Amino acid sequence: MSSVFEEKKQIIAKIKTAGIKSAEIDAEILVESASGKSREFLLAHPKFEMTDVMVKKLDAMVTRRLTNEPIAYIVGVKEFFGLDFFVTANVLIPRPETELLVETVLDFPQTTNYKLQTILDLGAGSGNIIISLASNLCNPLPIVNELHKSGNYFRFFASDISFAALKVARKNARFHSVDDKIKFIKSDLFQNISDKFDIIVANLPYVPKESEKRKVPTGSAEARKSEKLWKKEIYFEPESAIFAADNGAGLIKKFLDQAKNHINKNGLILLEVDPRNAKNILLYSRRKFTSTELTKDLTGKDRLIKILT
Repeated sequence: MSSVFEEKKQIIAKIKTAGIKSAEIDAEILVESASGKSREFLLAHPKFEMTDVMVKKLDAMVTRRLTNEPIAYIVGVKEFFGLDFFVTANVLIPRPETELLVETVLDFPQTTNYKLQTILDLGAGSGNIIISLASNLCNPLPIVNELHKSGNYFRFFASDISFAALKVARKNARFHSVDDKIKFIKSDLFQNISDKFDIIVANLPYVPKESEKRKVPTGSAEARKSEKLWKKEIYFEPESAIFAADNGAGLIKKFLDQAKNHINKNGLILLEVDPRNAKNILLYSRRKFTSTELTKDLTGKDRLIKILT
């Protein structure tokens, strides 16, 4: 057996040798997952002895990380908006920048007079957006307390083209006790959706296909290590959830073409976009909707298309 301190030291050295910059935090997450102990416990007990079973599990995780497989897929969990979400290779890993979308929706209902708000998350993936909204709006934080005093209530809908993704989303909804509040729909954009909604949010594939070559090298581990493409974590995520034609705008433009028939008057449409094609999508959106604006994220990059109807 070896101590937590010793294991972390060895893991950090291995991960750094592989050229991965997040070695320290990676080591903490992997040791926490393999040991089943909280980060607080491990920090307070650096001499805690890991069992042979724990070390074997940890070694397997480290081996996967050395191939640059994302930590979230290795441990099976990713935090988003203060909540933990199960993730598999069938869903996109939730990103911090997407939290801006959730924050914007939480701000929006306070300015309306509806007693019922219907919210659709189109392309829900792991369900991180719609579940974060349902968790906050049904068990309100201070940001939405005034909204609940006015008697407003909500119905939530989540759609995705992938059965596998919806399975993950349902699991997350059950975990956060909001599965009875969300209706899940398998649909290619609005194909199987006939209703209209007060709020529609979408984080659709938006990375330009033209900017990447989706190729994972074959051959020996050493041969693959020499390929820069193989080192990118993005190649472990589902291609259909990341890349889009027309410089990344293809699917979003189809969404905008259809969305006008599914949004209520005085409603809100929010789209996460790639900063590289954000202005192009903004111009296209303005052909469909009068009130459209572009919002920057905390890093100053163009990130959200906001449409008021």
